[in-house]
Amino acid sequence: MRKSELKKYKRLPNRRIDFNDEKEELDDLIYKNKKNKCINYILIVILIVISILFICLLWKIKSNNTINSDISLNHNDSKTYSYNYINYINVAYSLDNYYHYIVHVSMKSIMLSQNPNTFINFYILTSNITVEQKEVIDKIGLQHQNCKIEYIDMGNQFKDLNVPSDTYAVWSTAIFYRLVLQYLLPNEKRILYLDGDTLIYKDLTKIYNYNITDKYYVGMLEYKFFGYAKYFKEKFGNYINTGVLLCNLEELRKGDITKKFVDFYRQYEKTIRFPVNDVLNIVSHEKNGFFEPEYVVIGFCNQKAAYEYYNRAIIKLNSTEVRDAYKDPYIYHLIYYSKPWKNVPKEKNKVCVDPFIRFYEMARKTDYYYDIIEKFSIDESN
Repeated sequence: MRKSELKKYKRLPNRRIDFNDEKEELDDLIYKNKKNKCINYILIVILIVISILFICLLWKIKSNNTINSDISLNHNDSKTYSYNYINYINVAYSLDNYYHYIVHVSMKSIMLSQNPNTFINFYILTSNITVEQKEVIDKIGLQHQNCKIEYIDMGNQFKDLNVPSDTYAVWSTAIFYRLVLQYLLPNEKRILYLDGDTLIYKDLTKIYNYNITDKYYVGMLEYKFFGYAKYFKEKFGNYINTGVLLCNLEELRKGDITKKFVDFYRQYEKTIRFPVNDVLNIVSHEKNGFFEPEYVVIGFCNQKAAYEYYNRAIIKLNSTEVRDAYKDPYIYHLIYYSKPWKNVPKEKNKVCVDPFIRFYEMARKTDYYYDIIEKFSIDESN
């Protein structure tokens, strides 16, 4: 081979490889790859969120279109229900272990008496509610679309207060729950509190919008306890029953009245016979008002008993108003001896609207009629 050809294949000098540089390049490449993946993941998440928001927007638009149309349901009473609610009414009940069926009947009477444009927000004040009790109450919400039910757990509230016993009633600390509604519902202006032994005949809008201005409470006139009030050296013309109370929550929050109620009760608990009635009337009587008879009447079995009751009140009521109220009431309050689940009259009274008949009419429209009959040992033959 010639020399010139040998030069062509002259060996090149050895190249020195720097592994540190290679590692840095590799690390940089890995970092860039991870960074790109993160960006891709972030973009995917953003796209998913945007898609969800878009779907929600479409659903909302569809829902609004549904809300703007009336929905008719094929009920026996041929009512037309609408989501276009104009009136929103807050109603509260206190619930203990004894009254869940009775409260269910009262709630049923409300829902069967409302106009299609009235929506009821039910607040159930209770503690240690059982699964069975909750199922009984929840049934109202399943059967009627123009209401919702919210439970407020009262825990051990008022457990340190001694509750007296009475000939006509067995009480628990649940009777005091109504005294703190203004704190339980801080964003609400008013609420209608009802005892479980109430029956409703008409849409509640008129009574709910009753003028309460600077009042704490508005209730039904009570006569029985004016003589009893002498123990506290007072005589109140506006002594009201606390089983139906329109509560001015705004005014109650301003007055911070609950502490005064509790302090008074602790001071006079040995003298007080009717816990909530006495405390509420004596402590806040200057800011309590009363309904005209057309709004709330007591469920007596005859007009004579009703007239005697109202005639004993210090503030005399027009007898015509009382008569008309019993013919066409808003609310019946079944206090004292007139409890349909305790004393079923042998002869049905036809003189005035009979609350016993109304109670069983409502009970039969629930799914728990036979449970009520069994629980309270009611003889249907009466």
